[in-house]
Amino acid sequence: MKEKNLSVFLLLLMVNFTIVDSQTMFSRRFQPRYIFGVKAGVNVASQYSPGSEGVFEVKSIAGINAGGYYTWFLNRVIAVQTELSVSVKGSHWMENNYPDEAKDILTYIDLPLIVRYQPFNLFNIHAGPQVSYLAKAMQYDYRTGLKGSIEDYYRPLDFCMVIGVEANLPVNIDLTVRYVRGLASVYAPGGYNYQSYNNYFQFTAGYRFEKEKKLQSRSKTNIRRQK
Repeated sequence: MKEKNLSVFLLLLMVNFTIVDSQTMFSRRFQPRYIFGVKAGVNVASQYSPGSEGVFEVKSIAGINAGGYYTWFLNRVIAVQTELSVSVKGSHWMENNYPDEAKDILTYIDLPLIVRYQPFNLFNIHAGPQVSYLAKAMQYDYRTGLKGSIEDYYRPLDFCMVIGVEANLPVNIDLTVRYVRGLASVYAPGGYNYQSYNNYFQFTAGYRFEKEKKLQSRSKTNIRRQK
């Protein structure tokens, strides 16, 4: 009797797994093998300096970002994505014991390499490393109203970790929210007295191109002709 009940239980379990798996596969469509697109948005950027508490205060600044991306799907749900974009970061800082107040405006060329997990057609999460090249570093002094170059104070390369979520709308529009955390200090030796790490939230809207759908329709036409 126990063996019979066990057999029935295992059979029902296998049927349940089959139904769940079929529903999951039905809810997913095959993503185009390759996707490329353009995007632009806003960074809400700041800098974190360990040990600077009580010495100076740091506020966030807003900067633009714009660029393009290329996605290669390894299977239905996993893809590798690389991007190239121009991104403005930095911070607004004020010293507590001095009247110094300034804004560091840093323009980087970002190159992230991320792994994208897309369990549903309209949604994906992604994460990966990012290397950035400092193209320009300017400082605006609030006391004098002058702006000058501070490229000697910053390292030419910045290394970060990216994590984000993205909505992939049916009209080929992508809406992305990311948090980017600096892994290395951006200050050059002999510059500022503290280490500092770029941290920012990134909000972007993009348009994706999916030309492989045409190839799929041609293959269907060839199949019909063969029939």
